[in-house]
Amino acid sequence: MKTSIFKRFNGIISFLLSVLGFSAACSSCSVRIEYGTPYATFKVNGNVKSEVTNKNIPNIRVVMRYDTTYTDASGNFQLSNTDFPMGQTFKLEFKDIDGETNGEYQPLDTIVEFIDPQFSGGKGSWDRGEIEKEVNIKLKVKE
Repeated sequence: MKTSIFKRFNGIISFLLSVLGFSAACSSCSVRIEYGTPYATFKVNGNVKSEVTNKNIPNIRVVMRYDTTYTDASGNFQLSNTDFPMGQTFKLEFKDIDGETNGEYQPLDTIVEFIDPQFSGGKGSWDRGEIEKEVNIKLKVKE
């Protein structure tokens, strides 16, 4: 007797759960569930020059969090980082790595702040777009 009651009870519960499960997955529901985190791209570009001669310095290593690049022949660089779309602060590290080839320069650390950023070009949903800042640096000659 108990087993027949449990079988019927299990059957009713299984039926209800399957109906509720299918109705929760319907495509006509107005609630849309998405997974992920909003993000934006923060770009920093600029130029590195000698403080004394005002000439562009190639081959300076520039590091911003997870991105590393080197200045080109004109001393230009560009870095980007993807992060949560709100005000962000990034530390930039500049270091002469080629020795005496282009002269020797002292390393420099600086901070780039994106305060109250206005993003552009977002694709909607989680992508808020990108923002760009220009940073021009003058390095001191090593003594």
